[in-house]
Amino acid sequence: MKPSFRSLLLQVHRYSGLTIGFVILLIAVTGVSIVYRPELEPMLSRDLLTVPTCTDRVPLDTLVANAGTSRPSATLDYIRLIAGRPEAPRMPSAMVRFTDQHFVYLNPCTGAVLGDRARYGGLLGTIEQIHRFRFMKNGSLITGTSALLFCLLLIGGGLVLWWPRTRSGWRHAFTLRSGAGRTVSSFHLHRVAGVCASTILLSMVLSGLPQAFDWYAHGVYAIVGSPAPAKPPRSTVTTSGATRLPLESFWRTAQRLSPQPQDALLHIPQKASAPVDMYLIARDAPHPNARTMLFLDAYTGKVLRFTPYAQSSLGHKLYFWMLSWHTGLVGGVLGKLLLMFGALCVPILAYTGTHNYLRRLRRSASNQGRLLVRVARKTTETEGVCAFELNHPTGRNLPRFSAGAHIDVHLNESLVRQYSLCNNPWERHRYLIAVLRTDPSRGGSMAMHDRIKEGDLLEIGMPVNRFALNESAPRSLLFAGGIGITPILSMAERLAQRGADFEMHYCARSRSRAAFLQRLSQASFAQRVTCYFSDGPVDQRIDIECVLDSQPAGTHLYVCGPSGFIHAVLSAARRRGWPEQRLHCERFASDTDQLAEARAFNVQLASTGEIYRIPQDRTVTALLAEHGVKIPTSCESGICGTCVTRVLAGDVEHRDCVLTDVQRERNEHFTPCCSRAKSDLLILDI
Repeated sequence: MKPSFRSLLLQVHRYSGLTIGFVILLIAVTGVSIVYRPELEPMLSRDLLTVPTCTDRVPLDTLVANAGTSRPSATLDYIRLIAGRPEAPRMPSAMVRFTDQHFVYLNPCTGAVLGDRARYGGLLGTIEQIHRFRFMKNGSLITGTSALLFCLLLIGGGLVLWWPRTRSGWRHAFTLRSGAGRTVSSFHLHRVAGVCASTILLSMVLSGLPQAFDWYAHGVYAIVGSPAPAKPPRSTVTTSGATRLPLESFWRTAQRLSPQPQDALLHIPQKASAPVDMYLIARDAPHPNARTMLFLDAYTGKVLRFTPYAQSSLGHKLYFWMLSWHTGLVGGVLGKLLLMFGALCVPILAYTGTHNYLRRLRRSASNQGRLLVRVARKTTETEGVCAFELNHPTGRNLPRFSAGAHIDVHLNESLVRQYSLCNNPWERHRYLIAVLRTDPSRGGSMAMHDRIKEGDLLEIGMPVNRFALNESAPRSLLFAGGIGITPILSMAERLAQRGADFEMHYCARSRSRAAFLQRLSQASFAQRVTCYFSDGPVDQRIDIECVLDSQPAGTHLYVCGPSGFIHAVLSAARRRGWPEQRLHCERFASDTDQLAEARAFNVQLASTGEIYRIPQDRTVTALLAEHGVKIPTSCESGICGTCVTRVLAGDVEHRDCVLTDVQRERNEHFTPCCSRAKSDLLILDI
């Protein structure tokens, strides 16, 4: 079956997040400091970046000359003056930049040099260098390409994957909690955080791309129908020995055209024919990058081009507005908070996305972990029961297991059965299982009895324990019915080895059908075992109530066997007030009517958004398997727990024998091999 578009998109989205997503994470986290840099930097470098407010300023030529004396071998680039806030006690220093990207800061009132710093010097400068990836060659290309892919694959692709395709899907579109609402789901948090931050993140990406790509910057002008920025005009060089006018004369011209600017930057020409170009920010400008452009002849002072911001093209206005938005200079406090929210959502998305991915890997690994063993011995334990001793083919030790554990036996790709380990968990050289031949058989017991022979190789799963022994209990009470002796026998071995207090009650139809009687009679704990047979005298049959009444407080009860036997034991215990946390059971067959009052419902896969209709007469696992979505199964009747799947939204109608009452109440998991939905839609973590 060919994967659907959403499945392919999910894979692209997932692996993009695990690669370029970490570049974006670094950009986003460092970007928060850039948004607040205008407020933070004067506090961190007060004496370098600010001076006491004054009204008289020394000429620009004096400032440039003084800066040049501190770096005599460097070439001047520009000088920048920023006006302070009215009546503020301090004002910004004058800044002279050199072409080697070093800055000299001066007191504009006295001309004194305050100090110098590299373009990316200081804490905030280093953070900006990381943000722009200027510590690497082609840093702009890396950040720009990553941002573009982030926009297309992670933001755009994420919105497509999130978009609900049914009316009922919209009810869960902004849900944060799974199950009965007790915990925040990392899956839901990833989806909701991504959707809520998408607009902000999209605006951050689109407004930052002009700084990375010239073609994108030109596209900003083109998309609004504005001409591309014109080339700077040229100064008129009359003679080869002509000298440029003083910088202060250019400043006076700028003051005449745009009086008392809030911010002014004057580029010092590097070529003989280059003009003096300046940008000026008026005090009433709509944002801090609303630039008025001024070009002056370097030799005559003639105005070559003057374009007030209000008269500039729409492309010019959009380009510089995007720059202001990207750096948090639009919208005041609210604008900064929005950008900070968007940036801080990226670590949340990175964590939840990685967490969800690793959880899937762990689940996949646990489903695929298999082991090859050899059948060292096959014996007929009793009528209808065969025991199989399994060893590693090379004689090595087998993985450890605990009392009550079971293994999956893979008889073929579509036939998997679970059997309890019934030897002492201390034994590492072998696994011992016993198989009851059932009639009719669904294929597993028949194959084990008729096809498997000594010397055959079997593929098994790693030991799993859903019927664990509480070894800290003061006393344990073990009940076994029929083939239910298998996990109970392992528990008895373990308790005896530890010297723990316990007793065991074993019920079978007849002595001839009771497995492991000889082993029990020869065990070190034989005096703790009582056997009962249905074909024996009535007065020698088990009295469950009497057994329970003789137990001290704190005893833990373990029962395994036929459904009727388990029900009888647990019901008797509950009538006597035994708490649920001290009652443990494992079933080998379901006592639930799988077809009772079945109704059709929808299932949605969280990973792809695909929705499948589950008819009244089909199970979730069967229908999904037809569409290429395979959930590992074994018993197919809700007793083994192999197929337990996480539920992200919707109400479950539980029909299994695996989940506890507490787990069912939480509504966070279900068994798709038999359970169904009370609601119209179940969203599964698949």
